[in-house]
Amino acid sequence: MRVRVRVRVRIALGLAVAGVLAGPVAVLGVHVLHPRDEDGYLAYLKQYGDPSNDAPVPVLPPEGDLIAEGDAACSWMREQPHALWRADSQYYFQAVFERYLRHVADRPLSWGGAVPAHGSVTAAAWAYLCPADWELRQPRRRPFAPPPD
Repeated sequence: MRVRVRVRVRIALGLAVAGVLAGPVAVLGVHVLHPRDEDGYLAYLKQYGDPSNDAPVPVLPPEGDLIAEGDAACSWMREQPHALWRADSQYYFQAVFERYLRHVADRPLSWGGAVPAHGSVTAAAWAYLCPADWELRQPRRRPFAPPPD
């Protein structure tokens, strides 16, 4: 009888420890699956940094300035709430993106030029410099909800 109680206590303790560790392990897994890619970020800005022109940007500003501006966009996004299973439109990419652009509207870029603009830098940063942070903040469908029509 005592052996059964010990086994049950060990199972319960094991499940409790697994439950506590599940969140941090999941977050770590997202970061492993969505690594930072500075080369991809700079290549994106080279190709798509000028939304008014289909041609690549002839000369990009210094890499350090571009990465610093992208890191600023990532830092701002990390301060935003996690959406988890919220379905409000304020948590979707376009709304968050527009909120950030309003946040930096009065702040000039360090390179002073129009290309690449805040919008291009922000989109590239969230896709390449901090994709895990965006992945953790975007809305999810509720796990047991019926599929949308």
